[in-house]
Amino acid sequence: MKKLSDQHGSSLAGRLLISLVLLLTFSFQAFISLASAGPLAEIMERRRTVAGMMEAATVCIVVDGESSVGVGTGFVVGNGYIVTSAHVTNALGRRGTLYVLNGVIPARKATLVNSIYERKKDDNISGRDLALLRFIPPMGVELPILSFNLDFMHMDRVSAWGYPAVAAQFRIDLELLRRGDTGNLRPPQVTCTQGTIDALAHDRLGSSILHSATTAEGNSGGPLVNSRGEVVGMNTWGYIDDVEGAELSGAQLAVEVASFLSSNRVTPRLAPGQQLASSQPRRETPAVSSGRMKLEVQKDRRRNFRGIGVAVPQGWSVIDEEHNMIIVGADDDTATVGVVQLKGQSLRQVALDLHMELKGTAPELVDDVYMFTFSENGFDSRAFVGEGYDKGWYVFLFISGDVGNPGVDEVLESLEQRL
Repeated sequence: MKKLSDQHGSSLAGRLLISLVLLLTFSFQAFISLASAGPLAEIMERRRTVAGMMEAATVCIVVDGESSVGVGTGFVVGNGYIVTSAHVTNALGRRGTLYVLNGVIPARKATLVNSIYERKKDDNISGRDLALLRFIPPMGVELPILSFNLDFMHMDRVSAWGYPAVAAQFRIDLELLRRGDTGNLRPPQVTCTQGTIDALAHDRLGSSILHSATTAEGNSGGPLVNSRGEVVGMNTWGYIDDVEGAELSGAQLAVEVASFLSSNRVTPRLAPGQQLASSQPRRETPAVSSGRMKLEVQKDRRRNFRGIGVAVPQGWSVIDEEHNMIIVGADDDTATVGVVQLKGQSLRQVALDLHMELKGTAPELVDDVYMFTFSENGFDSRAFVGEGYDKGWYVFLFISGDVGNPGVDEVLESLEQRL
């Protein structure tokens, strides 16, 4: 990020004071207090927690088929259940063997419960491609079960987790697997790539998510998740233009995967506020398969955050989002704007606590708003703390990076308006 320049200081302060005065007149609901480590430290800690969950729940699948050996990816969806892409298991045959393993799951044999494969033509991109596996979890290890989130938007940041063959094939000793000598087997390390949701692709069989998180052979069946580690899709295919060199990854919608599990008597775990309809008919028109996806109807790309309309400018994405916080940032990492709602004894005490936790400059009170600067991971930020409409509730607004980025103004303008 670019360092904040002093020449923007006075105009920025004035602009933010106006925004905060309007912003703080809104009636806020009950929020969860910030952890004592500070808001940005809390974000980093939550990301580490999500990463640990994904490393344990994302599983490498080795298919020792009758005529070939393949590597794919799956993820834990229930106690002893893993979901993956059907084409990963297609080479199994009648006498093949499935193995599942990762950093916390020693190699286990798995059985194929059921599969469905509709992508029978090269021009089909969205046909269901799903398989359910059963395995015996290791004793004494409680594996995380991933949740499904059926809602997502254009430019939401996502990450793809999996075991691309280029990274996994040199770390799996098939002979050790066949002999059951798993004690000397080193499982491959799961890979994580990040990107954004770009569009929906349609054909006569339904819809697929197009995203820019890099995937490769072996990623099939792996989860595509949001910043909270909730599954929004399953990676299924990738496309590379030999002439232009453009890359694109495709994922099945979370609603398709969750419905498949439900039809096989495995209850999918849903993110808070999510519901799975009793029947999810296949669509033969370019419509939204889940019935909840906002990609095509989202015009101003605005998030409703506790009664506040927060814009997501073109070229920006939602970096993190929680019940008491939302952070949006430019995709080129030049600017970030965050809004955090928190509780405390007094405005002054909240400002002092934040200033101490973030090791910022001494807070300065201007028109009932405290302002200070701080640096987090080398990024300079300006902070503004004001009192909410309900007594005892406060708002912490911070901006990092280039305050001259047009997206910063767009976000601040959206904060002045109530949805």
